[in-house]
Amino acid sequence: MIEADLPSDEDIRLNKLYELDILDTIEEQAYDDLTKLAAEICQTPIALVSLVDKERQWFKSHHGLDARETPREVAFCSHAILDDKVFIIEDSSKDERFFDNPLATGAPHVTFYAGAPLIMSDQRKLGTLCVISDKPKKLSASQKEALSALARQVVTQLELRLKIKELKQLDHAKDEFISMASHELRTPLTSIYGSLSLLLNDSKNPLSAKQNSLITIAYRNSERLLSLVNDILELSKIESGLLKFDNATLNPAELLNKAFELNQAYCIKCNTKLNVSCADECQELTVFADEQRLLQVLSNFISNAAKFTFDGDTVDLHLKKEGNYAVIEVVDHGPGITIEQQKLVFLKFKQLDTPVNNKLPGTGLGLNISKNIIELQNGIIGFESMPNTKTTFYFKLPLVK
Repeated sequence: MIEADLPSDEDIRLNKLYELDILDTIEEQAYDDLTKLAAEICQTPIALVSLVDKERQWFKSHHGLDARETPREVAFCSHAILDDKVFIIEDSSKDERFFDNPLATGAPHVTFYAGAPLIMSDQRKLGTLCVISDKPKKLSASQKEALSALARQVVTQLELRLKIKELKQLDHAKDEFISMASHELRTPLTSIYGSLSLLLNDSKNPLSAKQNSLITIAYRNSERLLSLVNDILELSKIESGLLKFDNATLNPAELLNKAFELNQAYCIKCNTKLNVSCADECQELTVFADEQRLLQVLSNFISNAAKFTFDGDTVDLHLKKEGNYAVIEVVDHGPGITIEQQKLVFLKFKQLDTPVNNKLPGTGLGLNISKNIIELQNGIIGFESMPNTKTTFYFKLPLVK
């Protein structure tokens, strides 16, 4: 047996392989489909996606073979990655490099071997797509070309894996930056917001009309910025899996009354009325959830409803029982949501553009945060809209005894 020489770019090649983070991962359908197709086209019982590691060859896909790896020193693929062309051994018993190779003299009895190198965009050859038979064999020109084409598809999968990894790293860096920036912004914004509030409410040193107008503008904008920063931090926690819940059994009817108390003043500011209705059969319902998080969701629903409801109309809160769920609804009586806009409702930084959405501006994050909060508590969230009549936002939580 003659061992293969090391590629001239071995260190760089291995670094590229390790960059993939693919070794010792589970099987994936995309690779298994390609090996199955390669075996079918080349009419062989075995087809492998083989990645040549420092001391082994490891099989990302192993059609017709139980083993997941073999030592590199006996690997036919170690020879195949030394060239750009398909490496073919028609009968290993007649080749001085392989006639006494343990993989040829023992299981899986490699007699025929054809391996198309997996050549990445930077020309590093990480392994092969190979087909194997325990009998001597020849490939036609079309079979060789098909094997090379399938190998290129394997490379496409590997390149895609690298791109996804790169995007995840960029996304993580973006989240860290947003979180850091938001933390740094919140402290001075809170100070500015508090100072402006003191100026506006200082009865001992009243402001002139012009001063009051300017400071009111600054106060409202600092309030909006602070709300945006808080929402971004909240979203950052959700996306990082760090949002914590203090779950306990609670009564949805009592939750609605608390939401009414917390949001009534906001509705008055928007020139709307807030009503609560709860059927007698729902007074004793129980769910297991985080009360403060649910109040956060309800406050978001109610504030949106108050902004979209026509002046002088009502925002209605309902509690009902639906199968094994407690269902809480917030209904506004406004222009509704168009079909085109409905797909944007739960997306980040999306605000609906309607003639009545100008009472108090939002951040475009509330509904996305609400969706995450409900779904992380095993609930269901959604909405229904009737143009020029009403829009109902709701969430459902599983009932518990």
